Amino acid sequence: MTRPVNVRSEKRAFILLGLTLLLVALSSACIKPTVVLIDSKTALEQQAASEFKALENDLEQAGIQPKAEGITRAQLEEKQVDLGKSTLGEIAQLYSAVQTEAEGIDQMLVAHCIGEAKDGVLKHTPEQCQDKVDKAEVNRAVERANLHRRQLWQVVAKHQPGASEEKTRLTWRTHHLKRVVCGGLIQQEDGKWEEKKCE
Repeated sequence: MTRPVNVRSEKRAFILLGLTLLLVALSSACIKPTVVLIDSKTALEQQAASEFKALENDLEQAGIQPKAEGITRAQLEEKQVDLGKSTLGEIAQLYSAVQTEAEGIDQMLVAHCIGEAKDGVLKHTPEQCQDKVDKAEVNRAVERANLHRRQLWQVVAKHQPGASEEKTRLTWRTHHLKRVVCGGLIQQEDGKWEEKKCE
């Protein structure tokens, strides 16, 4: 016995199949989806790659923030200075006894804790350091000195017709290296660090 064929349901199935194939063909021909992949590093990966902007900004700000003079309580007691009753001369003597920043930089250059880099700025060189230093203080001193150098290069380049900041920096470095303390660490053009030799 044969079953009766339902022509209507077969027609519907063919129509649905045809519409589905038509939609698939149209969607693949007209619509081109754009897929964007975003690669985001974690904070730890950014720190490891030296790309952590928050820390870089903190270090830069620490380098330019004003701070009190480095006169310790022990120095005050040693000189027996009472700031409420002392004269201006006594305070000036104590102030002049405090090491200046330039002297501190010279000491760190000789101890190889920082070096005069070939691009004209100071660089922290902890792998060659021969002294125990406070890394935060070294970074502050280096950042302040480098900020002052960059500002100087910009001002000089503005007032020299036709001089670029790059040319100004190279000329400044040539003259500056003559004044670097003997034994200070200087980066050569090939990237190696050497002590400054003096006769």
